[in-house]
Amino acid sequence: MMQAIETKPTAKPIGAYLVEAGLITLDQVDIALSEQKENTMRFGEIISHRGWVRQETIEYMLKKVILPERQLEEDIDLAERPDINIASAWENYWSKTYNLSNPILWDSNAEKAAALDLPRFKDLMSPQLPLIDMACGNGTQTRFLADHFPRLIGVDVAQSAVEMAQKHNSAPNIEYRTLDALKPEQATALHVEIGDANIYMRTGFHHISPEHRDRFAQSLKILLGKTGILYLIELGAGATDYLNSLIELYGEPPRELALVIEHGIRPGDITEEKIKDFFPDCEILDSGEDFLYSDADLQLLEGGFKIPTFYAVIKHK
Repeated sequence: MMQAIETKPTAKPIGAYLVEAGLITLDQVDIALSEQKENTMRFGEIISHRGWVRQETIEYMLKKVILPERQLEEDIDLAERPDINIASAWENYWSKTYNLSNPILWDSNAEKAAALDLPRFKDLMSPQLPLIDMACGNGTQTRFLADHFPRLIGVDVAQSAVEMAQKHNSAPNIEYRTLDALKPEQATALHVEIGDANIYMRTGFHHISPEHRDRFAQSLKILLGKTGILYLIELGAGATDYLNSLIELYGEPPRELALVIEHGIRPGDITEEKIKDFFPDCEILDSGEDFLYSDADLQLLEGGFKIPTFYAVIKHK
């Protein structure tokens, strides 16, 4: 028998998690709630007794999904950066996302993402070089870019993200593989294999702790070599304030954001001044401010998710 869970009155119901995971339907939730009013059985016991969801599955959801989300503090400080292994944190995030089909805060169809980026860098990048999609995640943008460049290599620190990309966003001219950009020796090995490369990077830098960003930038410079072009778009000035405003609006982190920060991952911001510091031997060909859009269904947010970003096109001097 499951133990009773003490939660705040506004806690998201267990049934809502199970519906989102595709384990039960809303009609089944209504039936279970009606039955619950007539006896002393708990919600989980009812749906298990009816054979809709196995008891082991319910307990797994409680342990791995529901309780971790409910334990998040409502006044979480996004500027606070826990001491974590960033590779393990992203693997845990993507593994959970992959297995439970969780929503992704920054996920967006290409028309609202890479398609808007493409005119800023396409004519500057030699098609003779492979294009690396750094921190490719589930490969949505990689798949779009594969229609515009002859060779794509999507890399991510999380094996689960790579597996998701291979399953959902494959193409004959795309190769997906794992790469930890905080380990420059991995970048060196890839550069030895493929030579200089162009890089597309969408929000792959900002979440790295400041003390480790030089190492991340070193990996990017190794992959670029002398002839590659880097296009990056990152959370810009005002991004953290924007995310904090979401927490204030919802009274707690929206689920899409909570799913990220529960693993210790925190957003940051990138400015042109920081880019110059990280890439002193490179020149900025173009830069500007923009927004990152999301397909996340944040119903309280008028106009949808729209977070400030900074973009830059960079090459070796």
